[in-house]
Amino acid sequence: MDREELLRRAQDADLVSGERLRQFDLRGADLAALRLDRCELEQVDLTAADLTDCQFNHCRLTACTLDGARLAGTVFYGCELDAVSLTGSHIENANWHECRLQNLVFDRVQLRFAAFSHGQLANVRFREARLEQLVMANLACGALDFSGAHLERAVMLECDLRNTNFSGTHFEIVVLTKSNLAGLRFAGQTFSFTQFSEADLTGCDFSQALLRQGNFTAARMKDARFSGAQAPQAIFLQADLEGADFSGADLTQAIWQHARAPRTSFLRARLYQGNFVCTDLSHSDLRGAELTYADLSHANLENTNLSGARLFRAKLHRVRDRGAQFTDRAQAFGDDPTLAAAEDWRPQPQSRPAG
Repeated sequence: MDREELLRRAQDADLVSGERLRQFDLRGADLAALRLDRCELEQVDLTAADLTDCQFNHCRLTACTLDGARLAGTVFYGCELDAVSLTGSHIENANWHECRLQNLVFDRVQLRFAAFSHGQLANVRFREARLEQLVMANLACGALDFSGAHLERAVMLECDLRNTNFSGTHFEIVVLTKSNLAGLRFAGQTFSFTQFSEADLTGCDFSQALLRQGNFTAARMKDARFSGAQAPQAIFLQADLEGADFSGADLTQAIWQHARAPRTSFLRARLYQGNFVCTDLSHSDLRGAELTYADLSHANLENTNLSGARLFRAKLHRVRDRGAQFTDRAQAFGDDPTLAAAEDWRPQPQSRPAG
């Protein structure tokens, strides 16, 4: 098949099957609605081409150029792409399903809703890209690069992102649920309303990061660093925070219920109105922390250092405090007899009627 025949097939929306297309010059070509099945494309130049509503089914693309191309409604199913460049392309409502992608370049793309699912990504770059409503789910990931990218309303679900470069990435309403980001560095970066629930954040560095209303429910966060972070109204429900460092962080009105935070540093942290009900804070460092109006009911404070902590009207109802150190516990409320009676209430067994 030659170039002219391919263009004719594209105009007629005919199926192209089993063809090998090598070194075709298709720069600026209108290929809208082209359907390719089990084709091989090698060194094909599709710069600025229109690939709207194209379908690639079990195709192989090698060393192809799609810089500045338009991919709207474009579908890749079961394809292999290697050494393909899509720099500056415009992508909308595109889908890569069960594809194997390696050595791809999406630098500076403008992307609005695209999905990568149930496939493999290795050595794929999204540098300085604007990625709105990107979905990445159930992927085997190698090295990825999102440096300088803007992620907005994106979802990365159950992805192994440990080999990903997120330096300078801006996160806005991003879901990272159940993804593995262990050991990554996010110091000083901005995360607005980001979901980290059930993610692996072991050893991550969020020092000086902006994390307003971040959700860390049930996340694994051992030895993570949040020193100097701004995370007001964040949620740490049932999170594992053992050995984490929140020193000097602003955690105003954060929720920590049932979290595990033994041997954790909250040195001089702002924990104003924090909810620590049933939280394990044993052996932790809360020296100089701001705990005004905080609720520590049923918290484990055994061997915890609260020297110099401000506890004005904080609730210490039924805390476990053996070995805890306080400077002025009198500022706080102790056990609440009415609440204790309600907690201890049990229904009386009903007696059986006589006879």
